[in-house]
Amino acid sequence: MTEDAASIDRQQLMQEALEEYASRSDDQLDWILGLVRHRLGAARRMGVEIPEGLAERVSRLSAKRGWPIDQPQP
Repeated sequence: MTEDAASIDRQQLMQEALEEYASRSDDQLDWILGLVRHRLGAARRMGVEIPEGLAERVSRLSAKRGWPIDQPQP
C-alpha cells in the first residue's frame, strides 16, 4: 500500500469517527468529550472536514466543564 493510499484510509476512518460523534446526543458526547476533543485536533491536522455543528457542540460542552475552548487553526 502506498503512503497516499494509507493516508486516504486514515482520513476516511477519521471522517467516519467524526460523523459517529456528531450523531450522538449531547449527554453521550459529554461522556466522551476528552476523546472527541483529541480527535477534532487530529482531524484538523490531517485536513479532514469536521461535520457541521460538531466543533460548536464540543466547544459549548467544554465551556460547561470549564475546559479551555479549542480554536480551529487556519
